[in-house]
Amino acid sequence: MRQDFSNFKLKVDWKPAPFRGHSVKRNISQSLWSKIRKQILEERECKCRICGYEPDEANLRYLEMHEIERYDEDNLICTLEGIDLICKRCHAFHHLGFTFSRTTKEQFDELIQHFIKVNDCTEEDFRNHFKAVRDKKFQKVPNIAEMIKADKEKRTVKYCITVDIPYKENVILQLKKKELYRESV
Repeated sequence: MRQDFSNFKLKVDWKPAPFRGHSVKRNISQSLWSKIRKQILEERECKCRICGYEPDEANLRYLEMHEIERYDEDNLICTLEGIDLICKRCHAFHHLGFTFSRTTKEQFDELIQHFIKVNDCTEEDFRNHFKAVRDKKFQKVPNIAEMIKADKEKRTVKYCITVDIPYKENVILQLKKKELYRESV
């Protein structure tokens, strides 16, 4: 049974529960996000960083921007550490909980085949990687009382940006206007 997945180009990931539905993208204007996307597409030559997919002009929508984030669950701070340009299929594995809720079994089986091809691995390797990530992510599952308390508190996710991204100053200004920006510590 394979245990070392460090050579995988494509990996499984989940956002921690308190951060689901929260992102820099969702808290800035669509026009600013579009400018950032246009620049990222140019800089990354319209190519998926993980699998190498290069769509023609008509299919650029299949390239998505993935926010690389680090989470401070105690202080509810989401730190943007980068933006990746990746294809829709690779992106599905970075938000697996969301993917599960939106795909049929047949669609998910197709995604698994993409994972296997990208990583040159077996289906068993995929399943072992999936289980290892799942087990690590869900080591500390909150009990019902903690979930109810957290829901009552309804704390606000704040954002920190530690990397140079296109239009960074504009992004920070928009987050500050909403009182959602936190300087890095």
